[in-house]
Amino acid sequence: MDFFETREKYRRREISIYSRWIARLFFLGLALWLGWQWGSLEQRQLQADRDLVLYERAQRIELLNRDVERLQHDLREIKAEKEALGLTRSFDDSKLTRLIKGQIARGTTIEQIHQRLQAIGAPVNCRTIASETVAVATELYSGVESNIIFFDGGLGLHVEGEPAAQGSKNNPWFDTAKPLSARFIYLGSQKVVKGVLPLKAVIPAEDWLLAVEILPAELRGYVVVKLENCTIR
Repeated sequence: MDFFETREKYRRREISIYSRWIARLFFLGLALWLGWQWGSLEQRQLQADRDLVLYERAQRIELLNRDVERLQHDLREIKAEKEALGLTRSFDDSKLTRLIKGQIARGTTIEQIHQRLQAIGAPVNCRTIASETVAVATELYSGVESNIIFFDGGLGLHVEGEPAAQGSKNNPWFDTAKPLSARFIYLGSQKVVKGVLPLKAVIPAEDWLLAVEILPAELRGYVVVKLENCTIR
């Protein structure tokens, strides 16, 4: 065997060794990559399972909260019914019954009694339905601007106040530090509310309340009348 044959033999052997190492490294890298992909897939699946469990728990908690609110509402209804039965257990001795009988005997209608009972509830879920500016009538000024009509004549309002020290017929300002008088006219009856600004009043309706708030206005001598439609708690 000459020199060239010997060199070729060793060169093929080196190539074979290098090829085996390259193949081993390739399969090792492939195994590592497949393992990483498998682990990542498992991680994503676990995360998805956790998210699903959290979502189901959140839905269950929401349903339980609704059940708690419903049970609390039923409990309040039962307590109210029990108290009402306690008040009206005896028709002859019940103070509430005698009071209602006295009101009816004096000409108070059932609708008016119902409205007064509705007014006891606290207004919630209020929604603004109107906001108007009205002049405050004083001893020095009284005009059509001190009267305002809402709901096509269903509610009328007249506001009166004390004249300010610097007021005059040309400048009919009212004293914001002194009480105002707001007279509401509705359903053939009147309601007068007195107090300093901001002045609040509640007018009962069938199944809702009309919350009225009288606030100071930017224009001197005027107030802002804000009406809100509210449910009853």
